[in-house]
Amino acid sequence: MKRSKFSGWGVLAAMFFFSFFATAIYSNCLSLYMHPVCNALNLSSTTPWSMINLIAAFTSAAGAIIIAGFYQKKNWKVCMLICIIGSGILFALASICTAIWQFYIIFAISNLFLAGLTQLPVSMLITAWFEDKRSIAMSIAFCGSSIGTAIWSPILSKMIASGNDGYRYAFIFSGGVVTIALVVLCVLFVKRSPQECGQEPYRYNSFKKEKKKQEDQTENTWIGVSKRTGTRSGAFGAMIGTVLLVGALASGVTTHVPNYLISIGWTTQEAGYLLSIYSIVVLVSMLLGGFFMDKVGISNTVLAASTLVILGMLSLAFSQADKKFAWGYCVFFGLSMCLPRLLPSVLTSTVFGTKEYAGIYAFLNLFFLIGAALGSVLTSIVQGIFGYQITWVLYAVFAAMLYICVKAALAAGEKLRKKYPLGETI
Repeated sequence: MKRSKFSGWGVLAAMFFFSFFATAIYSNCLSLYMHPVCNALNLSSTTPWSMINLIAAFTSAAGAIIIAGFYQKKNWKVCMLICIIGSGILFALASICTAIWQFYIIFAISNLFLAGLTQLPVSMLITAWFEDKRSIAMSIAFCGSSIGTAIWSPILSKMIASGNDGYRYAFIFSGGVVTIALVVLCVLFVKRSPQECGQEPYRYNSFKKEKKKQEDQTENTWIGVSKRTGTRSGAFGAMIGTVLLVGALASGVTTHVPNYLISIGWTTQEAGYLLSIYSIVVLVSMLLGGFFMDKVGISNTVLAASTLVILGMLSLAFSQADKKFAWGYCVFFGLSMCLPRLLPSVLTSTVFGTKEYAGIYAFLNLFFLIGAALGSVLTSIVQGIFGYQITWVLYAVFAAMLYICVKAALAAGEKLRKKYPLGETI
């Protein structure tokens, strides 16, 4: 296999831009709409808006499980195009909503489609195309969301702040831009697997030494176990705890930071600029996270990231007295945010292998999305009762629990490898 003919580079580039457009605009920048929409609808608190995340999480989880099956079939690209167009139209239709229940319906349906454009396809395709350096490839693909957020956040913030209907124009603009970009990428660059293209997945040694024997290239490759075996193992319980916590950390904190900053004296545009800087830090985190997972292992990387989460939460807690401390959140918490994108996918393939990766990952993604939804709602409830300071301390505790779950998942994964050293054959 010649390097120039390897289509995986085009797939990697396509997944980068999927993250740049879909994840950045539809997911990462959605929190920018919280304050203006709540004001426009005369809502007394942010809790009704936070329910969008809960509803969307369940529909995204259902969508991921269904779409994972369609992505294994012959007409998978048609399914992806339907997801692109459907999510774009529905996101634009959010501009005409005049009541919170209408937003619930719009985002419930749109997230059925969005599940086929964000973490699921990126994880599936990168896992299929990259056998070696998978963590680094995954980090490159997912860092598109950080770069995208850094670029789109100030643009959308300015558009939203332009007037009372600014957020409505932002919804329409976002739906149109993402739809056009992703249709082009899907048609021209997205390919499901190297086998369907008459190629092989990327192996580092195969590009350095063309004459290296196939058995040497694959001797350390573990096929893994079936979904049935994986979900019945002790590792699955630890994985559920891991994805629930990482989902809660990502959503419960990030969806409320813009509103929190405004509540302590920041303007909407200032909050948008902070989010933009934060996104640049997350970009650095994505690049470093993949590198460190590849070099020093998942466990050590998660330990460092959990420590950074704790420091970030303390920074937010102190920012209530001096809002300048919020910049500490940008640095510390931002550097830990390789976890929501990289950890579920990389840990899943490490613990369970690639035998039935799509099915296991889609099932675990259900719990990730539940964690993300519950995190946002939990923040609204806890801050409403105890205030934001106690809320940030709670998430620092979650970070410590996350590391414990990851260690347990890796230990259970080693037991699966010992039980099925050549992978499960049934």
